[in-house]
Order: sequence, then C-alpha cells, then structure tokens
Amino acid sequence: MEVVAQLIALSLIVVAGPAVIVLISARNGNL
Repeated sequence: MEVVAQLIALSLIVVAGPAVIVLISARNGNL
C-alpha cells in the first residue's frame, strides 16, 4: 500500500508540475 501511495504521489507531481507552469505562463500572457 505504501508503494502504491508513493507511485500515486509521484504521478500527481509529474502531472501537476507542467500544469502549474502552464497556468502561470497563461496568467502572464506568455502563451
């Protein structure tokens, strides 16, 4: 169970990373 939780956390970080960058760039109008 701990391994699964870690995998889910890593996947969330991998997905959330680029998403945050896109949101910040969108707010700054860099798109």
